[in-house]
Amino acid sequence: MRFRAALAAAVAIVCIGVGAAAADPATWSGTVRVIDGDTISVRQQRIRIAAIDACELGQTGLRNGKVWQCGIEGRAFLRRMIDGKHVSCRIIDRDRYRRRVGHCFYKETDVGLAMVRAGLAESMLRYLPSSHPINLVEYGDAENSARDRRLGLWSAEIESPHLYRRAKKPPAH
Repeated sequence: MRFRAALAAAVAIVCIGVGAAAADPATWSGTVRVIDGDTISVRQQRIRIAAIDACELGQTGLRNGKVWQCGIEGRAFLRRMIDGKHVSCRIIDRDRYRRRVGHCFYKETDVGLAMVRAGLAESMLRYLPSSHPINLVEYGDAENSARDRRLGLWSAEIESPHLYRRAKKPPAH
């Protein structure tokens, strides 16, 4: 009888552990690998940084009459800021590709807000879920300031990242 009780307890513990592993935790934290200007990997899970839209890696623009690699520069800035460092992301949504969307922090720094302040990402507030924790005014002010100071994207002739992606999307058959 004791064997059955012990076996039942062990099965219950395993089932609880499997259920917990299958659930999407509210927070992902760990050492970051930067994928591009608005996507990171934490514990081998891709997380799209909430409320921003950065240039695609192959995207370019014209700055001072020369080709400017805005996607490469955005990724490089994000790498300098957080690559290989411990970051915490509160998962607030999933995007249409089922990637986690997170409000991410390195220490006390809001990663998305830092990208917008540097002019290396646009604020993208229209897709946020109603329960998001992001200060919309702060993001809007950061983008306006970067635009006024002609930083990053705002210093170049460049297509908005979402329009660039739409133009590059292959036609449906």
